[in-house]
Amino acid sequence: MSKIDNHRGRIQAQGEGFDDSESWSQEEPPTTKEGLSFLQKLINKIPKPEFLKRKKEFQKAEKFIKQAGQNGGVDAKVSKTYRKKGTRDIRVDIEVQKGTAFVPNKDDKDKNDDSNQTLV
Repeated sequence: MSKIDNHRGRIQAQGEGFDDSESWSQEEPPTTKEGLSFLQKLINKIPKPEFLKRKKEFQKAEKFIKQAGQNGGVDAKVSKTYRKKGTRDIRVDIEVQKGTAFVPNKDDKDKNDDSNQTLV
């Protein structure tokens, strides 16, 4: 039997001819930690110059994921775009296409547990 993809989405970096993303499709909603992990995987796999162009936008995406977790998660459809100021298309996008994402971590006693840690 195959798993049902009740929860689907992606985090994407794009613009100026560049496009890369990290997506999820899973039975359970991804937790805040998983969302931050998707973001970190994307940061780790893109070329450093592309990351540096979007550093502030990645920071905003990280903040959104953490805030979502503190508020119980977000339900589809969500489309957040963090565009680099002064450009037409350099950006970081978060899309929750189906289900729920960035729910509080199951093993956290305190919902704000990872709010002190930063990726970017």
